[in-house]
Amino acid sequence: MNTITAYKCKKCGLVMYPHHFRCLKCNGREFEEIKPSANGKLLTYTIIEQLPWGIDERERVLGVVEFDNGVKALGVIKAKDPKLGMKLKAGWEPVRVIGGEKVYGLSFQPTK
Repeated sequence: MNTITAYKCKKCGLVMYPHHFRCLKCNGREFEEIKPSANGKLLTYTIIEQLPWGIDERERVLGVVEFDNGVKALGVIKAKDPKLGMKLKAGWEPVRVIGGEKVYGLSFQPTK
């Protein structure tokens, strides 16, 4: 999966996603691009039951996943019964339709 790019500070090594103009730890301004691996583990999640108009689901699970190489990202969790630490595989797919156009985002499904 090469749909997102994370950034590693060349000064202190902090890995950030999304991009920031300065390192959140040391204020450095030089970064190395990092592609996350395809697999990760669920660090935390929340279940949203009051979704905005236009999302045809009763509830949606959002979670923070840490990829195997340390990159962390927020995305839609496509698991019926999410558990902290569960192994997930990342994907890039439509997560919503606005004005008839698909909006793409990160989604995560349990690995088999």
